[in-house]
Amino acid sequence: MNFFQSIKQRLTKSAPKPSFSPVPPPDPEPEEIAVPEVTVAELQSELAGAQPPLLLDVREPYEWNQVRIPRALHIPMNSVPSCLAELSKETPIVVFCAHGSRSYGVAHYLLENGYTARNLKGGITLWHQQGGAVEVRIVGQ
Repeated sequence: MNFFQSIKQRLTKSAPKPSFSPVPPPDPEPEEIAVPEVTVAELQSELAGAQPPLLLDVREPYEWNQVRIPRALHIPMNSVPSCLAELSKETPIVVFCAHGSRSYGVAHYLLENGYTARNLKGGITLWHQQGGAVEVRIVGQ
């Protein structure tokens, strides 16, 4: 074999394929828990029924002192984890705050911990605007 043929043969040889282990697929993401929401009208109907849900107000004490839904249990959002024993897993819970954002997170937390929970869409603000009963503290009294 002459010199040129030797070079040609080396250049035309296919390069060996690198050996590697395939990367295993990533672990599947945990299933996202969807937080169900209830409207003011739906909740008002449920509260008039035979087995009303527990209303859980997760606003801060200063907010609760200003206005509140009369039959609601008040546990500030950051206290919920340490107060789970006060809540029954047998009774459906509707969580609310001022507008529905903080309560959405609390409802998610309760669902993760085995409770039946929903978020009040629009919070106590929409509740009051749509005719829901509230107790209002008048400043100076």
